[in-house]
Amino acid sequence: MEITNTIFETLLTKNNFKKRDFADYSKIPYDTVVGWKKKGYIPPYAMVILKDMIYRKKLNEETEKLLKRNLQPMVNQNHNLTKTEENRLKSLFWGTNFTIDDILKGIKEKNQKILKKIEENLPLNLQKQILGKLNYA
Repeated sequence: MEITNTIFETLLTKNNFKKRDFADYSKIPYDTVVGWKKKGYIPPYAMVILKDMIYRKKLNEETEKLLKRNLQPMVNQNHNLTKTEENRLKSLFWGTNFTIDDILKGIKEKNQKILKKIEENLPLNLQKQILGKLNYA
């Protein structure tokens, strides 16, 4: 199948690309890309590159949406803990691979291993303060 310039340019414009973008992405000189219009012939490898460019753009957009969606709950998950309380909890589990989210999740799920460590190492008033905040969060 012969690839005409109209097909190539239509694909570029439908996907919001310019010839300059294509030239930069494919590392083909811009003059060469513009010269294809004069010749009326687009090399097959150019369409392969364009197809890849479109695919990667869509993939990047999907990934960006997914990351934004996943970041929203993390930002909104305010447990009303002060920075000091968070740091005290982190210090209890220093040397382990627990993040503050893992610790908080363990407390909410009443994980005995985590609760025992908190009981052993935190003063009673701080325990009540943190557990109270998490129970009503």
